[in-house]
Amino acid sequence: MDDFLDRGWQVIAAFLNSTMVFLDTLCSPLEILGPGFVIFVLAFFIVGLIRFISRFYVTQRYVRLEKDFHHWQGIREEALKHPDREKGKALAKNIDQAKLNKAYYDYFFEGLLKHFITNVLPLLLMAAYVTKVYTPQTLLNRFGGKWVFSFSYGSASQVNISSLLWFVICVILSFILFAGLKRVLKKRYAKKSPA
Repeated sequence: MDDFLDRGWQVIAAFLNSTMVFLDTLCSPLEILGPGFVIFVLAFFIVGLIRFISRFYVTQRYVRLEKDFHHWQGIREEALKHPDREKGKALAKNIDQAKLNKAYYDYFFEGLLKHFITNVLPLLLMAAYVTKVYTPQTLLNRFGGKWVFSFSYGSASQVNISSLLWFVICVILSFILFAGLKRVLKKRYAKKSPA
């Protein structure tokens, strides 16, 4: 079993290393515009990829669990409509205990796993890439400064923005840009389509 896990981790490590080399090769022409621009492009790309993947990646188990949950929820609602309120509450409680709670938790955890795979994992992998590639020493060697941005206000106050902080800011900006772009496209499409 240990050999199997070791081989599995070696395959994952080789895949991640080759992905890092691919991203380095892809981003190297953009580095003439500075680390801030490259990190923004990476954040914008990963947010776009996340939105694409989360829209189209749905497992059959998730669909089945969603249908099962809505089915039992509908049965519970019908039980609550029983003319005798006490009997309706008792039926609903039995349905909760028998099927609905299990259906809900299965559906919830499958959705949580889907969210982790499609949203959290890509963000964490890209954050790890940015912090590994754009360390203060690498920034100093490539761009002449230890920080992505460094500016001062006042006489003694200086603000230094690291690659990870800039990545987080860019991810938030990217989500806002995608939401604004979606809203603009919806309005534009609504104007073109006949009512």
